[in-house]
Amino acid sequence: MSDTKIFVDGLMSATLRDGVVRLEFGEFEADEAAGGDENAPPKMFPKTRVAMPWPGFLRTLRMMQEVNERLRQEVEKQRAAQANGGTAA
Repeated sequence: MSDTKIFVDGLMSATLRDGVVRLEFGEFEADEAAGGDENAPPKMFPKTRVAMPWPGFLRTLRMMQEVNERLRQEVEKQRAAQANGGTAA
């Protein structure tokens, strides 16, 4: 099993063609077109692509929905703790 780790800042595009979902992920980098302006916002550039058959993508989507639900619950707990003066409910 490979131990390759890939860091990305976000999903740039997703396409479906011939039963295969293609996901293109990007990474923020300085925008060279800004002429060296260090205050210019970074721009997202393609970094890596993942292609998977649609059944695999659907399984991935379900897993991401579960992660999203856990994240939502964690945010609610943190907000409740802040509302209670910093103590967990």
